[in-house]
Amino acid sequence: MPTALPVSAYVVLGLLGRHDGATPYQLDQRIRQSIGHFWVFPRSQLYAEAGRLVRRGLVVERQEEGGRHRRTLSLTEEGRRELCRWLAAPTRAITEIHDEGLLRLYFQPQTCEAGIDADATGAATGAADTVDAIGRLAAEQIRAHEGQLDEYGRLVASGTLPAGSPQRATVEVGLRFERMIIDFWREIAASPAHLVGEGGAET
Repeated sequence: MPTALPVSAYVVLGLLGRHDGATPYQLDQRIRQSIGHFWVFPRSQLYAEAGRLVRRGLVVERQEEGGRHRRTLSLTEEGRRELCRWLAAPTRAITEIHDEGLLRLYFQPQTCEAGIDADATGAATGAADTVDAIGRLAAEQIRAHEGQLDEYGRLVASGTLPAGSPQRATVEVGLRFERMIIDFWREIAASPAHLVGEGGAET
């Protein structure tokens, strides 16, 4: 029985559990339309992980004899058992946030070299510049997250995720998060000066 599989392996197993007999390209499209909203999974990783699972006997690969010679992937019985075992096991894993907007906010203010084009780079050379940089950052983040919120809204409106389904529930988390983070950045945009000075002490 395979042990210590990475989470990335279960991404592939889970996708094949829902879309058996798919090609790697089709799986990549499924990721972009579904879990890609909350789990970044590059195409290169998908192909590499699928190959490892084939070698471990959890996935079987078949190639068409004619036409485009497409490769299709399917779960083996052992692969399905491993997927079910993982789904049944509890987890204490928590959300890992990689947010460049928050990273840029955290590192303000900085004393930057004179002559740097703040309008082009967002770099700050003084308190006033820092306030402007934070304001611009907040405005851009609001626009970006409003776009993501709209995308989630379109996904819900498409009717492809039935109300009350586990898949719809994951999108609801995305909707709530985007609304929360938009509210956060709106507060920052309303008063960026409050973050400069004593309130901007290093932590």
